[in-house]
Amino acid sequence: ILLIDRDGVINQKASSGEYIRTWEEFKWIPETRQAMKELATRGFKFIVITNQAGAARGMVSPVELDRIHQSMISELHKEGVEILGVYICPHHWDDDCECRKPKPGMLFRASREHLLRMDRTAYIGDDPRDCLAAYNAGCLSIIIGPERNVDAGGAAKPAATAATLSEVVPWIIARFKDWEACG
Repeated sequence: ILLIDRDGVINQKASSGEYIRTWEEFKWIPETRQAMKELATRGFKFIVITNQAGAARGMVSPVELDRIHQSMISELHKEGVEILGVYICPHHWDDDCECRKPKPGMLFRASREHLLRMDRTAYIGDDPRDCLAAYNAGCLSIIIGPERNVDAGGAAKPAATAATLSEVVPWIIARFKDWEACG
């Protein structure tokens, strides 16, 4: 099971200060979709972990957010990609909740509900906060996209970086194969 961010990883991010408000605004990142299909053929499943402050700001309705996620899951399922769950933080960044990344609340919840060993789990994101959330949860981070070389600070260093998820698929496969060999 791989943990994966949504905006900027699975789909293109909205402009700064904006949010993906409808399924019609959701634009796939083709390399990610292809990489997820390739990983799925090797037995990988996914859990989406995503901050969605647009809900707290009233810019995305809870009903529409659910429609976006159900449509995303359905489209990926048609291609053999299984999404086991979508965990969202609907809070404003000033709310100081435990689930908003870089805090590890959503990752811990996914770990409890899916019986994941965090030391054998990886979180794929596109932002230094994703790297910090993974570090705070005790799992590896894989950072893709234009911010992949931004220092998250402290000991929170990504285990792998790449421009696209497709580029890091061989590393993921090799890493998990090594973990399987360890029992």
